[in-house]
Amino acid sequence: MMNSLYLMSGEHALPAKEHHYEYEDELQRLIECNPQLVSYAPDDVQLILVQREFAVSDDFGLSLDHLFVDQNGVPVLVEVKRAVDTRIRREVVAQVLDYAACASGWNVDTLRQLFQESNCDNESILETYDTDEFWAAVATNLKAERLILVFAADQIPGRLQTIIDFLNRNLNGIRVYGVEIRRFQTNDSALLSSSVVTNLSAGSEQAALSSRQNWSASAMLEYMEGACGRAVADVCNALIQYAEQLGFRNSFGRNVVRPTFLSKRPDGYWFFQICYSSRTVPIISLHVNNFTSKLNQGPTPDEFRSIFTEQLGLDSQYVRLTKEFVNIDLRGFLEPEKLSAFLGVLTELMEKGGVIPQSSEG
Repeated sequence: MMNSLYLMSGEHALPAKEHHYEYEDELQRLIECNPQLVSYAPDDVQLILVQREFAVSDDFGLSLDHLFVDQNGVPVLVEVKRAVDTRIRREVVAQVLDYAACASGWNVDTLRQLFQESNCDNESILETYDTDEFWAAVATNLKAERLILVFAADQIPGRLQTIIDFLNRNLNGIRVYGVEIRRFQTNDSALLSSSVVTNLSAGSEQAALSSRQNWSASAMLEYMEGACGRAVADVCNALIQYAEQLGFRNSFGRNVVRPTFLSKRPDGYWFFQICYSSRTVPIISLHVNNFTSKLNQGPTPDEFRSIFTEQLGLDSQYVRLTKEFVNIDLRGFLEPEKLSAFLGVLTELMEKGGVIPQSSEG
């Protein structure tokens, strides 16, 4: 069945003919200025630009057409192709998967700076989303490889849609969909049509949304005990109590599926975050830069990392180092002496750095 599109002008229906994009840049600029065009639920999901032509990896010179974040701090990777581009099928899929594979190594501080630059003229966006809590959520989602991948085109070929549907069913923690953005023209007006062409399960999406909640200490500990056991929950409770005793600014995750805890030092920088690197692995995450360059007489990044790989005697299977974070599985602290030594190190660093008084005890 053939459908025709008309624009009403008074009582007259003016035919609108499809006007194809001459260059890919036209479609990219359109999405940059109107992110809702690639949202799977424009009324409920807000996409905010981090950067157009985002450099995915310095090693290979890869560049993603658009990097957005949604209102829950989930990174949204958008790759754009015109239907006439013969690469729109297999090659574009390989590109997007390549980009997604790099995401867990992205530097959150760099993303935040790019976000600020892209939204410098929008005070409302910066006030709402340029917060430590929001970017802690972004960091958590990157570590957990929780992403949204979007293929945008003026027309999604059937074969590409089949591939996208397959990926969406089988990539755990990653949502994949395609969007057709078609443009129609009358004599003096333009119309846009944006359609999600992928089979997104309304039932599973509603279940995911309904499982989000605002967390508290008691809810977090109850969840952790059920998922990981009483001993791990006790470790989490000890870390929360430690931060509270120091008088730090602490907050729990809001509108997220799994619980998180963020502790900020009095100067506003991260102290530590407790989150899940996967569905069953709770970690404490320390921001390397905030313990090195942000503290008076702070250790070098290498010295800071060596504390947890050499000095504390933690089992290597529980410690994961990245350029930006020291991540430690809470199961590494099940022995009380190791947890005590860890808290002692944190206290010493904060005392030397002038963040807490010398008389404070962990």
